[in-house]
Amino acid sequence: MAKFKRIGRNALFTLSAVVLLCACSQEDAEQETLVALGDSITYGANLEDSGQSAYPHLIGEDAGFEVQNLAVSGWQTAQVMEALRGDQEYRQRVQDADVIAMTIGSNDLLEILRLAETNGADNPGQVEVILRQELGNSVVFDEIGELIEEIQSLTDAQILLYNIYNPFSPGNSMHQIGEALLPEVNATFREVTESYENVHLVDAYSAYNGKQEDYIIPGDIHPTEEGQAVLAEIGLEAIKND
Repeated sequence: MAKFKRIGRNALFTLSAVVLLCACSQEDAEQETLVALGDSITYGANLEDSGQSAYPHLIGEDAGFEVQNLAVSGWQTAQVMEALRGDQEYRQRVQDADVIAMTIGSNDLLEILRLAETNGADNPGQVEVILRQELGNSVVFDEIGELIEEIQSLTDAQILLYNIYNPFSPGNSMHQIGEALLPEVNATFREVTESYENVHLVDAYSAYNGKQEDYIIPGDIHPTEEGQAVLAEIGLEAIKND
């Protein structure tokens, strides 16, 4: 009888261990992955610890995602597309994603701004005129649409697309130019997101409006840690509202 009791105890212990291992394996298997794409904002440029302070990682901490941040400082929309089409590892990570978060288009627009500043000879009125002309000729939103289509050919992941915030404080001469143009730019961002299923606009512009001194690194255009936390907060809201 004692022998059978030992066998029973051993069987119970083994069964408990198997159940525990299965539960752990199931928990690991169920962890969703957030893949972050884009530029220096997504990367967390000029922060002391970009790996932990950039908004994708903050979203991951809160929502329990495994985070893979594939963003590269300086990248424009076309470079993200090149990586997606030409880098098999990059492509596979996107394919395996449950959520995609990206800030893209800022560097495309900054290139236009630099061109306008050069040709406008520091005349704000002329800079704005040139900006409008160049924006009218820009293909950036076509490229963003093509990027979304490429992503959706690989995965049915939810896509969070952040619009463009104004990095310039009210005292900066560029602030008013930003305020004149960004509502139009961001209206086009909204049109792009509304053209596709499962793509959500995350409104960085409104979140940062009037709070640049807190959310932008002094003398820079990139978010502070507080600014990154705000990007994470509004990204989480978009996920929860899906």
